[in-house]
Amino acid sequence: METIEKKKTVRGFDLELQQNPSSEVQAVYDWYNEVFQFVPNLGKLLSNSDAALLSYTHMQWHLQKLGTLTPEEDNIVQLTIAVENECKYCTAGHTLAGKVLFNSAEEDLNALRSRTALSSKKFNALHEFTKAVYHTNGRVRDKVLNDFRDAGYNNSQALDVITNISAKVLSNFANQLAMNEVDEPIQPFAEGLEGFSSDYR
Repeated sequence: METIEKKKTVRGFDLELQQNPSSEVQAVYDWYNEVFQFVPNLGKLLSNSDAALLSYTHMQWHLQKLGTLTPEEDNIVQLTIAVENECKYCTAGHTLAGKVLFNSAEEDLNALRSRTALSSKKFNALHEFTKAVYHTNGRVRDKVLNDFRDAGYNNSQALDVITNISAKVLSNFANQLAMNEVDEPIQPFAEGLEGFSSDYR
């Protein structure tokens, strides 16, 4: 009998769906198929650990259902972190999401990818606050928090920024650890990322 070789990342993490998933894991697969029409390699990679897969997707679901930022603002935060971590996979994925799902302005997506100012003062304040929170481990100066509030955001949204950062750190680090493969549909959006190390996925 011929043995079918499992698809794996460069570092040997399975890129396969679980054969007999729990109802919780199956719900994640169904969600991916509903939103993207396929389960991306990130979902397959995280399937190596139920805890990782469910933690990541539940954070995303909670942000969608309970969060106080708009879906476009959630994406701005997550794309900001993907760029800061030089994660080609997630930068490409969130660029595509911005275009297709959230109708983000092309100039704003390009600004996020190139680490330059966004067209909207409010979005730019969100972008700068996200970077400050990430790079100071939450220990931002009073002025940084006040600037965020002055732009029209509140304390609940400040915590939603941290939740978005947490979700993206999980996926960014998992992709880098495993050297994950960018899915074919999003590969064009992984091109032209100036300054990204060739060692990063």
